[in-house]
Amino acid sequence: MSPGTCEQSSDANERTDLAGRLRAVVPTVIPTIIPALKEVSEAFRRPPVEVIVGIVEDYISSLADSIGCDSLEPMEAFLDRVEPHWAPSGLGVSHVMHGLFVINDACWDQVRQPGDDPQLFQWWGREAMRMVAEGSVAAINRKLAGELERHRVIEERLVSLQRVSATVLSEVDLESMLQTIVDEAMKLIGASAAAIRLVDRESTNLRIIALTGERDSLLSRDAMPVHGSLAGYSFRSGEPVISNHIAEDTRLSRELREASKLRSLLIVPLIVREAAIGALLVSDRLRGSFTHEDQRLLSLFADQAATAIEHAQLYRQAQHQIAELAALHRISNVISSSLEIEDVFTAIYHEIRQVMTTDAFLIGLARPDGLFDIDFIIDGGQRFAPRHAFDLSSPMARARHERRAVIISDIHAEGVPPVHTVGHPQTRVRSIVTAPLLKGNEVVGLLSAQSYKPDTYQEGDAQLLMTIANHAVVAVEHARLFRQAQSLAVAEERNRLAREIHDTLAQGLIATILYLERLDLKVSDADESTRQLVDRALMLTRDNLEEARRSVHDLRAAPLEGRTLLEALHHLVDDLREEGLFSVDLRAPMSLPLFAALVETALFRIVQEAISNCRKHADCSAIVLDVALDDNTLSLCVTDNGCGFDVAEARERPERFGLSSMFERVTQIGGTLDIQSKLGEGTTVSVRIPLERATHSDLA
Repeated sequence: MSPGTCEQSSDANERTDLAGRLRAVVPTVIPTIIPALKEVSEAFRRPPVEVIVGIVEDYISSLADSIGCDSLEPMEAFLDRVEPHWAPSGLGVSHVMHGLFVINDACWDQVRQPGDDPQLFQWWGREAMRMVAEGSVAAINRKLAGELERHRVIEERLVSLQRVSATVLSEVDLESMLQTIVDEAMKLIGASAAAIRLVDRESTNLRIIALTGERDSLLSRDAMPVHGSLAGYSFRSGEPVISNHIAEDTRLSRELREASKLRSLLIVPLIVREAAIGALLVSDRLRGSFTHEDQRLLSLFADQAATAIEHAQLYRQAQHQIAELAALHRISNVISSSLEIEDVFTAIYHEIRQVMTTDAFLIGLARPDGLFDIDFIIDGGQRFAPRHAFDLSSPMARARHERRAVIISDIHAEGVPPVHTVGHPQTRVRSIVTAPLLKGNEVVGLLSAQSYKPDTYQEGDAQLLMTIANHAVVAVEHARLFRQAQSLAVAEERNRLAREIHDTLAQGLIATILYLERLDLKVSDADESTRQLVDRALMLTRDNLEEARRSVHDLRAAPLEGRTLLEALHHLVDDLREEGLFSVDLRAPMSLPLFAALVETALFRIVQEAISNCRKHADCSAIVLDVALDDNTLSLCVTDNGCGFDVAEARERPERFGLSSMFERVTQIGGTLDIQSKLGEGTTVSVRIPLERATHSDLA
């Protein structure tokens, strides 16, 4: 027998009646069916009774609906509703079929009436059992397929974890290894971003060390407190943390929840020998991205990563210690091999640069008056001229007063006194470590390494710099004494030459002047030609006497001895103001790069010659001396408001030796000289020289 459609009426009444009776017996048949099902299988006892009752009622009602409308669609709908119960129930197909026999037999016993055709109910019962059997088999197959896929994914992830762990453990460079960890963690979990935070023991913050993927404030924020953050909780407790809805997770600050574009977050601690060193974080743009399986996998990876980080840190420490010992050895060699203070300073700088950050660096020597001569200054790879009689900033003076290495984590931090600039006027220095040079208990100088980033230096850097300073002080003291001895010898030789010039040449010129003056008195007024020759000889002799006296003064004063070009120019201007012949204005920057000795001498002599010409010929009342740096060029100008002269005509006159010497000096140092002058409008002498030709370039 086969069923007809809902429109056919031959047996419609019979089916409708059977369906109605089947629905009516549901309340009475349930108490009989439930105990019988529990006898069939233990699986029927696991779910709550109300769940089993609901499924049985739904089955009977769906069977009645299928019979009543002559369609299997109600039963198909029942199978869709009951499918979620297959996986957790643990029922096998045989148990399901046995249970359906129990339900169908109990229902037929309750609805059967005299004259009923049993084949009608039996046919629908068999069809229902067939559909349920097929559905249960399909559900079990899907469950098995899901389990198989899950195991396949787990196997792939474990293989990937093994590969990643091998890669991480084989890397010894800390920065490269940290970047590898975050890159592989992001790929391993399939996240949008990943980061590593390691604990800063001094500030008790978790600082960002490595970051990959999408940039977001949730991960890229520089420091997270150990107390008061999810990463901090994972670090302190040693437990993983999952947040699958960041926007509504009250454990995160409102600021982060609102600013973050990421929606899911997974954090696992990095633990080495039962001590946490930081946290590994992955995040994703989708909500609900991370499962407990992801957590277990990332935790396994984090265990490998933490061990690798420790090994890399130990390797770096070992390499650092080797570099420190090598640097100390080389500095010791300098102590025994060189007495030139510039060589000693340069060697100290190069060795310290190899073991710590030195965006800027300085060496200062103490003076008897309590101030410092900052003799060696590097800023951004550029050597700057020394600064003499310098009063140390209070943060750096601490190293002198406390006789130990001192760290300034950030000169812009609140409460840190101002730090005076000694290098580039727009220096970017943010953090400083300074160590004193101790000779016994006396501070004879200091070393200072400086960084453009805040929080660069740790206590280990301070200890290392102090160790280097203790070794370097011997070389610095020997070199300083040697320089003092050289300076004394040079000064003595200059004084000897000055005495010789004064006692011989100058005295001879004075005698010549006296004889010429006596000759001038004896020449008659009528002998005009002879008088002109005598007057000319007197003028030349007096000029030469003045030059001899100026040479004696220069030899004794040695304008550039122990001074930078800028300091020598200030000294020259002070002397001119004391003379009172004209007003002098010096316009110059606060600091200049360190120029080669030949360049400084040439520039200073050109300025001297220009001012000497003003004194002799210009009849001026004011001089302006301009020193400027622009476009990597040093420019130096001497301008007067005197009578001016014809430059072309003056250069052709052989007796104008001063102009020729200025052009020769500028040519020797690779610069250009320009003289602008007009009668009655004053004169400007301009020198320009490229910095790369003028400065010490060996440290750049």
